[in-house]
Amino acid sequence: MLLRAATAGAVRRCTSLAPARSAHELAQAQAQPRPRPRPQAQVAGPELRSLEPSWVPLYVRLSKLGSGRPPGSVAAELDAWVSKRRPISVVHIVAYVRKLRKFKKDACALELMDWMEARGAELGLIHHTLRLDLISKVHGIQAAEEYFWSLPDMFKSKKTYACLLNCYSAHGMEDQGLELYEKMKALNFVPDTLMYNSLMALYQKAGQPEKILTTFEEMRESGIMADKFTYFTLIESYIIMNDLDAAEKVLEELQDVAPVHWSLYTLMANSYIKLEQFGKAEAALKKAEKVMDRAELRSWHSLLSLYACSGNSTELKRIWESLRLAFKKCLNRSYRVMLQALSTVDDFDCLQQIFQEWQSSHEYYDMRIANVMIKAYLDKGMIDEAEAIRQSAMAQGHCNENTVQIFAEFYLDKSNVEAALEILRDAKNMVTAHNWVPSKELVSRFLKYYEESENVDGVESFCEDLKKLECLDGKAYEGSMRTYMAAQLEPTHPLLSALKMTGFT
Repeated sequence: MLLRAATAGAVRRCTSLAPARSAHELAQAQAQPRPRPRPQAQVAGPELRSLEPSWVPLYVRLSKLGSGRPPGSVAAELDAWVSKRRPISVVHIVAYVRKLRKFKKDACALELMDWMEARGAELGLIHHTLRLDLISKVHGIQAAEEYFWSLPDMFKSKKTYACLLNCYSAHGMEDQGLELYEKMKALNFVPDTLMYNSLMALYQKAGQPEKILTTFEEMRESGIMADKFTYFTLIESYIIMNDLDAAEKVLEELQDVAPVHWSLYTLMANSYIKLEQFGKAEAALKKAEKVMDRAELRSWHSLLSLYACSGNSTELKRIWESLRLAFKKCLNRSYRVMLQALSTVDDFDCLQQIFQEWQSSHEYYDMRIANVMIKAYLDKGMIDEAEAIRQSAMAQGHCNENTVQIFAEFYLDKSNVEAALEILRDAKNMVTAHNWVPSKELVSRFLKYYEESENVDGVESFCEDLKKLECLDGKAYEGSMRTYMAAQLEPTHPLLSALKMTGFT
């Protein structure tokens, strides 16, 4: 993305930026034996690839600190690592930041950079650029703006300006982005690929694909080299404007001058599928398969999903077998994509087979995978089988809010509101999050059912359930009133009277 190439340069250059350490610490670190490299098979996963084997243990510990971690847990982990005289440098930190950022673990990556500065490292241009991008993602665009304008003038370069422009693009802030772009031109920054890509992304977010075309022409006339992102955005703009012929022409021209990234072919395939041009879609997917990096899971998952959307069960199964041969261990997310794909093509026998295979070999229990199977069973009317999965998952503490949603919606579709209510009442035992409440859409479905059936007793009981779940609000009150009006009755339940007194109306 925006900073990938720049960060790679930083990894090569910034050894001198390592956190300050005492002579004693340095002597101790040098006296420590070098960590024995781990076998390559242990670092072959997509998230660990490109890291030195000796760097992997700390990265694994950091990457496991999820979004629900307490503040400061990243710093605590790093402090514990350093306290044991284990070596770490800015090279390590930047490599970790790049990896975490790639896998959307932005908050963890930002804490790493904060820790690095707190330990005495002097931040260079590349570090400020990385940090600016992360602040925008974690704390929002206003925090990113404040950080940018607080930088010393020596760091307000084309790179940091371009990064802020990219932040505006990501947040869809067209006016601010264009204003910044004009300022960049006034500062005589020579436009490059990065700046043009950010500008095109800005127009894309603003829903102005026609301006992407003019920007591309300006870019070409200026002799600026386009990259994968440029062509992806250009082709996507043609697709948005329903000019598939022009998109095909751009792709054909690109094929003649440069290697085509697999994502461009899958982008075209998705467009063909929407138009039910399945022959063209399959041809595009075959080209994607030919050029993709077979060690990149995302490409395999895209092929699985798109073959499923095109209804091509034969190719779907072939890709699955190829994926299994390409990786020593099949990860949960691959099983999840495949099971969803099989649900799309309605291959129920294969769905059951692969789910059973996952149950016997999974790396950890993923309720999202179980939910796919639960829904498939319910769609087939196999309630006992779906309930068996739910009960087993509950016993292990794995059910989540989607489990509640799937069962409740199924029973409501069957007009079995009592069974749907039982699921809702059991939700506190199913969902581990202490502050769980049913979705607004689910509550609305219950209220609509009671209104249409003029079931006053039912809506009163439902409101009592909502009160127990601590989510009784004005919408529930309004829905209850509509039920009373439909039944031509006056509200008499004390709970509703209390709601009225609180001013929910």
